[in-house]
Amino acid sequence: CSQPFVILSNSIIESVFLPLYAIPEDLKIPYCKLKAQEMLAYLIWLDLNSAKETVKYGSQQAQVIKELHDFLVDNLETRYTIEALAKKYLLNTSTLKTMFKDIYGMPVASYVKERRMEKAMKLLQETDETVASIAEKVGYESQGKFAKAFKEKTSQLPTEYRKLYRK
Repeated sequence: CSQPFVILSNSIIESVFLPLYAIPEDLKIPYCKLKAQEMLAYLIWLDLNSAKETVKYGSQQAQVIKELHDFLVDNLETRYTIEALAKKYLLNTSTLKTMFKDIYGMPVASYVKERRMEKAMKLLQETDETVASIAEKVGYESQGKFAKAFKEKTSQLPTEYRKLYRK
């Protein structure tokens, strides 16, 4: 296929990528190699010319969404509205939302929340920073709101998580 394309999120894609977020650091490299082989097998199986789950975007469109993604991931401490992002990247809001979800498999807000929680989990494991400091670094205006979101994600309070998974 000479044109860029996107594979919409589906149960197969999720089964390949979701477990990557919970793997211990010492198993990440061999596990990623296994998951890369699994993804390659899926791509070989996928008939790109007739698969309903592919959406073609121009390379410029895909690049804009990648830049938006990188900007969000690099600035997890700041909250942005869809309108502000659309203005910054010269897209209309519905195009931004649709393309982001098609490419990354979830809405912008959900994706950012996932990345915030991953960063918080890593900081809790690897640093001595206070929970309040970590909450601020991952874009929560209060320690309480952060603790509530963290517990929804992990079923544990940040302090409990730190005790269990501290390296």
